[in-house]
Amino acid sequence: MASLPQSPAFDLCGEEPRRLEPPGGLSSRERRQADREQADTLARLVEGEIIPRLMLAPSQTNLESRPNQSLKLGPETTERFALYTLSAGHESLLAIIGGLLQQGVAMEAIYLDLLAPAARRLGDFWQDDQASFADVTIALGRLQQVVRELSQHGPVEEGAASNGRAALFAPAPGEQHTFGIVIIEEFFRRSGWRTWTELSGAPEEIIGAVQAHRFDMFGMTCSSDERLDQIAPMIMSIRRASRNRDINVMVGGLLFLERPELVAKIGADGMASDAKEAVLKAEAAVRQLARH
Repeated sequence: MASLPQSPAFDLCGEEPRRLEPPGGLSSRERRQADREQADTLARLVEGEIIPRLMLAPSQTNLESRPNQSLKLGPETTERFALYTLSAGHESLLAIIGGLLQQGVAMEAIYLDLLAPAARRLGDFWQDDQASFADVTIALGRLQQVVRELSQHGPVEEGAASNGRAALFAPAPGEQHTFGIVIIEEFFRRSGWRTWTELSGAPEEIIGAVQAHRFDMFGMTCSSDERLDQIAPMIMSIRRASRNRDINVMVGGLLFLERPELVAKIGADGMASDAKEAVLKAEAAVRQLARH
C-alpha cells in the first residue's frame, strides 16, 4: 500500500492544528470571529460535499478491508489529526476525513488507523502534561461526534442487518478511556449486530442490562490494572445474571494487550486487539455455539 504521511486533505480544514504551547497571535475577540467564519464555511462544506461523498461512495465506506486498493495512513498524519482535535470543530475533522476518503483511504483505516490512535495520543498529551484534562475531554467529544456522523451516513454491511445478534459494551469499572468502546460498537453495528453501551462501567447497570435483554456477547475494555480486582467478580456476576447462559465475554484495551495472561484469570472467553478482530472473533463464537 502507498503511504500517506502528509496529506492535502488537511487543507480542507482551513486552519492550523493547535500547538502544544501557550497560544499567541490574534486577540480572543478576533479569534472568536475567525472561528465563527470558519465554522460557517465548514458547515456548508460538510453538508454540501463531505456527507454526500460518504453516502455515494459505498465502495470506500464499507468496513471490509481492501489492502491492495487503499492508501495507508502514516504516523505523521495520525499525529497531525490528533493535534487538530484539540482545537478544530468536528466539521473540520469531517472535512479532513472526507478528503482522505477522496484520496483512496478506506473507511476501515479511518476508524482503526486514524480515529482510535488519535484518541490514544490525546491520552498521551494529558499524561505528559501537554494538554489539560478539560481540553482532552472536549477533543474526545469531538471525535465521538465524528463517529456519530459517520455512523448516520455510512452503509451497514449488505445482508448483515438481519442476523439478530446482540452485543453489550462497557468499560471496566473506573475506566476513563471510553472512546475505544465507541469505535468497537460502530464496527459491530455495521456488521449487523444490535448494540448497546453502558459507558458508566457501573456493575449494577451492566447486570441490569443483561437481566433485561438477551445478549450474545459482552465486551469490556480496560487500560490499567487500577481496579483489576473488581473485574473478575463483575464478569462472574454478569454470567450468573445473563438471560443467555452462553454469553461470550470478550475483553480488550491496553491492559490485556500488554498482559494477555490476565484474560483467563478474570474469566473472559477471549480478547481482541482491535475492533475488526473483535467482530471476527464474536462471529466465530456465535457460529460455534449454534453448531452445538
